[in-house]
Amino acid sequence: MNSLEEIKSLAKQRLEEAIVLHKNGLNDGAFYLAGYSVELSLKAKICENFGIPNLFDELNSSVNAIKGIGEIRKMLKTHNLYLLLIISGLKNNYDDAKSENIVLSIASSYLFGTWDENIRYKPCGFVKENEVQNLLTLLYASNGILSWIEKKH
Repeated sequence: MNSLEEIKSLAKQRLEEAIVLHKNGLNDGAFYLAGYSVELSLKAKICENFGIPNLFDELNSSVNAIKGIGEIRKMLKTHNLYLLLIISGLKNNYDDAKSENIVLSIASSYLFGTWDENIRYKPCGFVKENEVQNLLTLLYASNGILSWIEKKH
C-alpha cells in the first residue's frame, strides 16, 4: 500500500470479499474479513489524522525520515479495533454517535465484543450465518460504521 487511497480501497475490497464469502456459505472467513475492513478503515483514518500519507510503506524514505515513525508503526500493527478507535481520535465522537445511532450501537457489540483477529483460527462453522449477515448490514448501512469513520475528521 503506497497511499491513503490504497488503504481505503483495500478496506472496501475486503468488505466485498466478505460479502462474496457470505453468499457462498463461508461465514467464518466472511466475518473475519468484514472486521478486517473496519480495521483498515480505522488505520486509514489514523494516517489521515496524523497527516502521514502511508504509515505502512516501510520503503518510503520521506515517511521513514519522520522521527519515531518506527514506534508508531509498531503500535499500529495491532488488530484491536477498540484500541485503533482510540488512536484514531474518534472514540469520544463514536461514543456520542452510538447513543443517537442504533446501527453504530449494535455494531459496537459485534466489533468490540465479538470480532478479533483470532477468529480466523476458530473451527469452521464457529460464526453463524445470521451473525455475518447482521455485521455486513451494520457495516454497509448508510449510517453504519464504515461510512461514519469515512465522514469523521
